[in-house]
Amino acid sequence: MTRIFIQNDIGDKEYFTLDREDSHYLISVLRMRPGEELIIVDGPGKENLAQIDNANKEGVTVRITERRDCLSEREGKIVLYQSVSKGERMDLTIQKSVELGVTKIVPVFSGRCVVKPSKDGKKTDRWQKIALEAARQSGRGFVPEVTEPMSFSEAVEDSGSRKLVLFPWEEEHGTTLKQALEGKDLSDIGFFIGPEGGFSEEEAEEASKAGACKVTIGKRILRTETAGPAVLAMLLYHTEL
Repeated sequence: MTRIFIQNDIGDKEYFTLDREDSHYLISVLRMRPGEELIIVDGPGKENLAQIDNANKEGVTVRITERRDCLSEREGKIVLYQSVSKGERMDLTIQKSVELGVTKIVPVFSGRCVVKPSKDGKKTDRWQKIALEAARQSGRGFVPEVTEPMSFSEAVEDSGSRKLVLFPWEEEHGTTLKQALEGKDLSDIGFFIGPEGGFSEEEAEEASKAGACKVTIGKRILRTETAGPAVLAMLLYHTEL
């Protein structure tokens, strides 16, 4: 069923008029008509089952038929600090990470990134749209934020507010991800993923000194677009299944 996200709290309203952008999406893009049903996820994260009542130049008005809790979100936060990768690799990482339950994605320009920093904001806007579509498809209770890119040092500093920070690194052969999670507060997790060339030893040490736990996630070296979703799947298994 079609799913859209709004910032407002629908509350106990029976009828609700959508803004111009959402109205255009439903009528001009999806070609939906009065009588068809959709789910509106509002600001507090409630799912509102709705039926299109009227559509005109002023917008689409829907009738709310049921309001319920969204059960797709886990308790707590998972923030991915993803080194920016080239082209479709970054797009794929964002899409699959949102599907797997990430709370926020922070693009990071680490030392070995092939892509050079840009300040025009166009990439961030496109990445946020990818996150929106993935949230719609996967039945999320909100759209995870894709922030403006940070330098590696800025990302390490930002991660300092997390309860647990994981640093998967191919040179780590001692502590496993499973071991790093045992007995820890998992309500606010951050984890770093390197670029195509991986993290340097200097970066690994910088993160470690700031409190990140270097971990191994297996015997094989994963591509950058595989590693983030793989870690999320492992965290999903550990915390939800």
